[in-house]
Amino acid sequence: MKRLKEYCLLFFFVLSIIGCKDKKVESKEQKNYQKEKNNLNFDKVLKMSKHEYMYDTSKYGSFFTTSYDYGVLYAPENGNDLGNLVTFLIPKDFLFFEKYSKYFSEDDSEKLEAYVNKLSIEEYKKVFDIYVFFIDKKFLIPTPHADCSISVKEKYKTDLYHYKNNSWEKMDSFEVDSDEKVNEEMHWKINFVEKKTKDLQKTFFNSIAKSKIEDSWYRDYILSLDSYESNYNYTYYIKVSKDSCYFVERDFKDLLVPVQKGDTLFLYHRKNLLEDKEYINSKHIPEVKIVKLKDKYYVNSPIFNLKESITTKPLKYGFISDEIN
Repeated sequence: MKRLKEYCLLFFFVLSIIGCKDKKVESKEQKNYQKEKNNLNFDKVLKMSKHEYMYDTSKYGSFFTTSYDYGVLYAPENGNDLGNLVTFLIPKDFLFFEKYSKYFSEDDSEKLEAYVNKLSIEEYKKVFDIYVFFIDKKFLIPTPHADCSISVKEKYKTDLYHYKNNSWEKMDSFEVDSDEKVNEEMHWKINFVEKKTKDLQKTFFNSIAKSKIEDSWYRDYILSLDSYESNYNYTYYIKVSKDSCYFVERDFKDLLVPVQKGDTLFLYHRKNLLEDKEYINSKHIPEVKIVKLKDKYYVNSPIFNLKESITTKPLKYGFISDEIN
């Protein structure tokens, strides 16, 4: 399901333009559109019936976007009298998915999608950076007998808007007048989303890079967890030192960044150190949490739930770690 959604995002960009494009010559009636409006307001199309937000990922983070069909099509009878548009909700807080993990799992994001789709427009503005790729209705023509009821003209322009400072600000535009430009436009959109999620990740790690932790956290930790399979267990190794911090299991090795909050150490995933591993297809890697109580260290993370064959049950604060040094 996860892999399917990732492929859908790529094809979605293509379908939203090519799949809804008609090369027929427009009649005079089809050219009868109003002039471009100033001060566009997309508030009314942020929540549309039959157009829910779907969870997806980029290389650097996660976000939500409108359904994987043709986006939100121009349909005055349904409340959209502006044009065709695709909306992206990118969390302002890099830890959004940790904070709302009760709604989220790597294999099933439907609960989180349901939660997000219940939020109000004002809550969207508070929690997310909102970006809209918009094709004005003057570039559209009706095609009632085609798969898509509204098609894009041979030549058109896509504008990019961002909700900022209590208004919708135009950030950029891309003009299309050929099939080659259609492909370039697709990459323009994808690269923009990639950059924004990367910037969010970079800002977060820069903010915690210089945070200090107590010397007592600098040590090696090991967890040996039993499996349903006989004579087999899972061994997790965590290294926390002044020079590096990483998390290792036979299938993966992650570079982590430690942040101390009282008697708890949070280890945030920063980078995959192994390539071509199946779990990397799931871009959202959960944090690791270590709780210190007297002389015991308890380790916990949603990542342990990815191994459905683990039989060892955690204690109140997690799995007890055996020290290596």
